[in-house]
Amino acid sequence: MPEPQIGYYVHHHGAGHGVRAARIAEALNVPVTLIGSQLPVELPAGVQRLDLPGDTAEGMTVERFDVLHYAPLAVDGVRERMAVLAQWFADNWPCLLVVDVSVEVALFARLCSVPVVYIRQHGARDDAAHRLAYESASALLAPYPAAMEALDTPHWVREKTTYSGWLSRFAGNPSTSPERGQVLIITGHGGTGLSAALIEAVARQCPERAFRVAGGLKPGMLLPNLHWLGPVPDPLEEMRSAEIVIGSASDSLVGEAASLGCRFVAIAEDRPFEEQRHQARRLNELKVAIGLEQGWPPATDWPDMLNAALKLDPERWRDWADADAAARAACFIERTLERVIRSRGV
Repeated sequence: MPEPQIGYYVHHHGAGHGVRAARIAEALNVPVTLIGSQLPVELPAGVQRLDLPGDTAEGMTVERFDVLHYAPLAVDGVRERMAVLAQWFADNWPCLLVVDVSVEVALFARLCSVPVVYIRQHGARDDAAHRLAYESASALLAPYPAAMEALDTPHWVREKTTYSGWLSRFAGNPSTSPERGQVLIITGHGGTGLSAALIEAVARQCPERAFRVAGGLKPGMLLPNLHWLGPVPDPLEEMRSAEIVIGSASDSLVGEAASLGCRFVAIAEDRPFEEQRHQARRLNELKVAIGLEQGWPPATDWPDMLNAALKLDPERWRDWADADAAARAACFIERTLERVIRSRGV
């Protein structure tokens, strides 16, 4: 029998899906192929890639159905990418597909008789489409600690879910002594409600603090206590040296802050299914970070917000700074592959 394969579908919105996929793929002990239309440029050694065409077209109309989030008509790229996926399933059977994330890709794989491990995200995902994806998947994987689970999550979803802990590329790096008064603001790749004008106003509002801004936000005015870093692919040292880190309430950034023991302010950006609002709320409930559900506050609110952040106890992250999360996720995927494939006599 051919050696079982793992396919790993990576959603193209934001950088976090790709970072997470690379961490898990590196820990897998079976052949793995990352699949997507915006995969990381560099992949871990031994990890294969399958680049898909885009799934949009000029002037297209997206209809929504109870059990489908994205099914536009007359888009060549959609047909082409599904054909590529079907061919990969046929060429690499027996296989399992990890989906991070897409209801349609998960359902397509299941219709092709391929088992699926579906990566869960925070948010109000009790719609019919998510329910169908969760029900039809062979297993669910949550890339965060079980304590971060929303209190209203249905029992059957919890029972079907394995929790890896936060998957951080900085796991295992020791914390360091931060520089007094230094604040790091990180903007990601998934879109932000933050503006250069707001950051400038904050710097004026808080002259006693030194602000460093990492990310793709277009730089604004130069001020004595404001430094624009531009894109920083590896913000490890910046995060370690900051007294306070501020950024989105995304899984990837929250996980990185947890693994480094940062005093962290998690700002909920506008995302589908209120994903980041739910995460910010849970962080507040657990008192491990400051979570702001309503987005970036006005400059006048920042002095009190920063003072509150200084009172956070970084030690509260310790139980969640899990260097084994990627290995745990990889082991779970391998066990699921073995269970599903072997139980069907393949």
